[in-house]
Amino acid sequence: MIQRVQTLWMLLGSIAAALILIVPIFGGQAADGNIREFAIRERLVIMFLVVLATILPFINIFFFRSRPTQKKLLIINMLLAAAILGAEYFFVIQFKEEFGIVQGSWQLSAVLPFFIILFMVFAYRGIRHDEKLLSSADRMR
Repeated sequence: MIQRVQTLWMLLGSIAAALILIVPIFGGQAADGNIREFAIRERLVIMFLVVLATILPFINIFFFRSRPTQKKLLIINMLLAAAILGAEYFFVIQFKEEFGIVQGSWQLSAVLPFFIILFMVFAYRGIRHDEKLLSSADRMR
């Protein structure tokens, strides 16, 4: 299980998703001078997506006997990461309007969904490599 490189990529994707829960997405200064930070924990919808994107790759590691199932779950996780990106953007715009943020910057958590997608693509490639290796071994018999 741990010998397969896609297991490491899925584990890294799960860790990246877990980091989104900890690190704020956006920080900014309001018109009144107060500094505010937007974190995932403030919105239930996006928090649910991130928790699902954290758990799914970790569970997917244990489906090592069923490569088609692993590939489907990886695609679902990539779509979840894309949904997280869209939700982050939408909720940050709401946050800026709600608190009157005049100046702000995106934090590390804003780019972590890109890394989740990247890690899932690498894991998908690893699974495809295993499938090709097994099909070539079947031809040899």
